[in-house]
Amino acid sequence: MPDVEVPVLIIGGGLTGLAAALFLRQNGVDCLLVERNTTTSQLLRSTHVSPRTMELFRTVGVQQAVWDTAEKVVRGEYWARTDLPPHHLPRAILRADSLAHVVNEDVIVMEQGVNQFDDVGPVEPVWCGQDRVEPIMLREAVARGARAEFNTEMLWFEQDADGVTAAIRDRATGAERTVRARYMIAADGAGGRIRTGLGIARSGEGTVGHVLNVLFKADLDAILGGRRFLILYLTNRTAPGMLFKLDDERWIFGLFCGPEDIEEGRISHAECADLIRTATGVPDLSIDVHMTMGWWMAHEVVDRYRSGRVFLAGDACHVMPPTGGFGANAGVQDANNIAWKLAAVINGWAGEALLDTYEAERRPVGKETADQAWMRHIQWSNPKEAAKYDQRDQTTITMGYRYASRAVAGEAFTEALPEELDIDGRPGMRVPHVWLERDGERVSSVDLAGDAYALLAGPEGAAWTRAARREAERSGMPLRAYAVGPAMDLDDPGGAFPEAAGIGPSGAVLVRPDGFVAWRAEEAAEDPGTALAKVLDAVTGRAVTATS
Repeated sequence: MPDVEVPVLIIGGGLTGLAAALFLRQNGVDCLLVERNTTTSQLLRSTHVSPRTMELFRTVGVQQAVWDTAEKVVRGEYWARTDLPPHHLPRAILRADSLAHVVNEDVIVMEQGVNQFDDVGPVEPVWCGQDRVEPIMLREAVARGARAEFNTEMLWFEQDADGVTAAIRDRATGAERTVRARYMIAADGAGGRIRTGLGIARSGEGTVGHVLNVLFKADLDAILGGRRFLILYLTNRTAPGMLFKLDDERWIFGLFCGPEDIEEGRISHAECADLIRTATGVPDLSIDVHMTMGWWMAHEVVDRYRSGRVFLAGDACHVMPPTGGFGANAGVQDANNIAWKLAAVINGWAGEALLDTYEAERRPVGKETADQAWMRHIQWSNPKEAAKYDQRDQTTITMGYRYASRAVAGEAFTEALPEELDIDGRPGMRVPHVWLERDGERVSSVDLAGDAYALLAGPEGAAWTRAARREAERSGMPLRAYAVGPAMDLDDPGGAFPEAAGIGPSGAVLVRPDGFVAWRAEEAAEDPGTALAKVLDAVTGRAVTATS
């Protein structure tokens, strides 16, 4: 008999694993998270929290905590202003020979974005290191009932037709236990053993560079004279690298180096400080180096996101250059996608076929996002190469990705990333953002799912809401129904929702727990109960008895 039985075992306690625990508990599923390190991340690579990730954080109640601790991202063209409020960073990616060149505005602006998402989503992106985000996620996951065991490693696992058995060991005491789970999420990173143990290959451009991250304190603000940026590429040939700010006191310098230099202890803290002085062009800079971490940049995506009852997520299934800040956010979105689907199956209101749609949806997004990160890496490393590649807009990559699978009832998209941002309510897209009112409080249309499907009907769509409520009662699936219009379940003060969602007054959209449109009826149906039951049967992979 196993020592522990749990519906879902999560291996890895970084951003992706913690997100999986959060979203599983949001949907009422017990889980055990195992992480070999003693605590959450102390030195980081991920700092950009995209608006889409913030939307997901919003559904589990951690958006405000992240917002409160983060640096705010503002319009990129303000990078040279010296009067920006504290804790505001412009979305500007710069390239310069030294800090003096930045002060003199002798820079190449690699990318700067408007990055104002008021008309796209309910929340802005932020700049917040994972050393601050992860504890917030962990606290909320545990508060919701997740079990998280740090300083614990998985020794081996095996799966059969009914589940996964794994052995775990407490690294402090050496005590070993066996865990039996119905499913396992592999969030053990790019170097994790689960993917290789399953024989899943990766393909792509391969390793594109090595970086030694140096976390340090220094008074660079005094040198920069108020000028700010998200990332500065410093092009000193002796010490090339990238520089970015974490908070009031801390900075990270990412030294571009050879593979041998990322080994722990290979470059001393004193040598790191000298390299930073060389890179910044400030030979007498006072520097307090806290820690270092080496890592490799690569462009690779796994051939499969699933093997039986094991699902890969985050860096375990896609690695990409940090250019664009897409990688960690993609991991959180992987976790959200598989978590609600596992919950649907475990809670009994969806069929096993729903789990096949995880790979069908997330792998195309992962590959095309990794491609965009790689293109940006080439551009930012060599600006003359930029014109060779089909780069998509940052907002489009972040907010406009689309799904095509059996969990979507509509015409399939041929690309996961569109050429231009156009969130118009079609099935497979994230539901359009419209500010509505519920009980006198403002709420976004994006907020209405999370732990359930949501049917949003136009002001003349009462037949759809009645059908949805009957179906929820009959089947037991989490399905909420809202009439949107004056004096209805959700007030639409500007009358904008039907047009934004692409429906008429009597139409409706069905929104999945992850906020994506599963199905759309532009107008009323002759038999809405039967029509809705048939759709739910298809998109959840279960048999549904039609109702009227």
